[in-house]
Amino acid sequence: MALGAGDCERLRDGLIAQPVNTASALAYVAVGAWLAGRGLRAGDGRRPLLAFGLAVGLAGVGSVDYHGTGSPAARLLHDGGLYAVAGFVAAGEVARRVRRAHPAHRVAWTPRRRAAYRAALAATAAGAACWWAGRSASSWCDPDSLLQPHAGWHVLTGAALAAWAWATLAPDEAP
Repeated sequence: MALGAGDCERLRDGLIAQPVNTASALAYVAVGAWLAGRGLRAGDGRRPLLAFGLAVGLAGVGSVDYHGTGSPAARLLHDGGLYAVAGFVAAGEVARRVRRAHPAHRVAWTPRRRAAYRAALAATAAGAACWWAGRSASSWCDPDSLLQPHAGWHVLTGAALAAWAWATLAPDEAP
C-alpha cells in the first residue's frame, strides 16, 4: 500500500502525492518551531519545552514527507516523530500526576494554564474525530475535496500539542 493511501485524499502523480494533507502537516512544523524557539530562550526549566518542540517538528517533517514526496525515510520519520511526541506527552502526564502527589513539586495551575489544558483536550477530541472521518473507508471521505478531514487532524492536533506544552511544560509566563 502506498504511503497515505488510507488517509482519503487521492494520491497524485508528481512531487507532492497529497497536497492538502502535506500542506496541513506544516502545522506540526510551525508548532515545533514555536515551541523550540521558546525553549531556546534563556531561563530555567525550558529544556523540556525545547525537546518537545524538536519532537513535534520531527513529526511535522515526517508527516510532510509521508504525504508529500514519500521518500524512503518517510515512514520512519512519520512514525518515529509520532511515537516521540506520544511518548513525551505520556511521560509528561505521568510526571505531572506524580508531582501532584508531592506538594513541594507542584506547578501552579493558573486559570490560563487550566484553560490551555482544556483547549488541548478539546482539540485532541476534535482531531480524533477528524482522523476517523478522514479514513479512506469513511462515508465522509471525498478523495478530490480540498477539505480533507485528515488535514483537520493535523491542524487540530498541532494546536492541541501547542496548548498542552504551554499548560504543562512552559515556565510561569504568558505564551
